[in-house]
Amino acid sequence: MGLNFEDTLFYQIKICEKTFRTLFEHFYKDLNIGISAVESLALNIIKETPDCCQRDLARIMLKDRAGTGKLANLLQKKGLIKIELKNKNNRPVRILSITQKGEKIIKKTTDIREEINKKIKEKITASQMQNAKKTLQTLRKTIEATIKNKI
Repeated sequence: MGLNFEDTLFYQIKICEKTFRTLFEHFYKDLNIGISAVESLALNIIKETPDCCQRDLARIMLKDRAGTGKLANLLQKKGLIKIELKNKNNRPVRILSITQKGEKIIKKTTDIREEINKKIKEKITASQMQNAKKTLQTLRKTIEATIKNKI
């Protein structure tokens, strides 16, 4: 008899991701500040990444550039970011930066993230988190090597 999909590590990773997404969306909906958890994540990445361009945002968020382009346009329309055309590595790129309105949203959402992290840390030690991170990195590298060897 084969392995039940719900017993696999892949399933546990996917269900954990979905649960996190649901948790954050719930909190952002309750805040009623007009942005989603994904939009908040993008704002934080833009703030933390010097000269953040759409390609940087896509790479960090693990999304395609078309999707992050739409996201950036939406954030700009809401007045949360500015988009400027500049040269980066001798190529024209859209550089994303946070507006004052975006900064205010980040301040409001930081408290939520810190509260969630605090609750998680009450149940999972720093050592357990570090071990889980190392295990997932090893798993990813093993899968990448397997893909590379197959191609």
